[in-house]
Amino acid sequence: MSREDRRRQLVEIGWQLLQTRPIHEMALDEVAAEAGISRTLLFHYFPTKGDFYAAVIQSAGEHLLRPVRVPEGASPVERVSTLVDGFVRLVERNRPAYAALVRGAGGGDQRVVGLIGEIRDSLVPKWLAAAEWSDEDSLARLVVRGWLVGMEETVLAWNPSTVERSRLVRHLTRSLFAELELTQS
Repeated sequence: MSREDRRRQLVEIGWQLLQTRPIHEMALDEVAAEAGISRTLLFHYFPTKGDFYAAVIQSAGEHLLRPVRVPEGASPVERVSTLVDGFVRLVERNRPAYAALVRGAGGGDQRVVGLIGEIRDSLVPKWLAAAEWSDEDSLARLVVRGWLVGMEETVLAWNPSTVERSRLVRHLTRSLFAELELTQS
């Protein structure tokens, strides 16, 4: 197996394990055993535990935090609603992995916490564009960043048997626009 193929395999194993536990609870011995290699060989591909965790978090971010496509010609409310609905559905399908990713926050590993922050930061311009809101306003960027974290927690705490998805999506959509409007005062 090539070096890159082995790295991809190990990261994929890490991604699968991340769906059942926070990253800091992932045993490297278990990852190595699943790959059929020794723990020592794992460190050939990732020099430190932090390097491996960072690669898994980066991969998880690419899998989980990618916004959905929005229809051409849709209004800002329709575009944001489409993004919110896509996010809600993503968390529904991947709740344990998503919760482990954002709530585990790397067990305090600052590199992993930083990667999660970078992934969130990269989403801010996409949400502002969907809302047809200027990306030039520092306060608007900050507010959307905070709103994204709040939306994550809201959706993770959401119980579909007590609040219908459509009601949650409407509320979250309106809350983003309300937050953005408040930046104008």
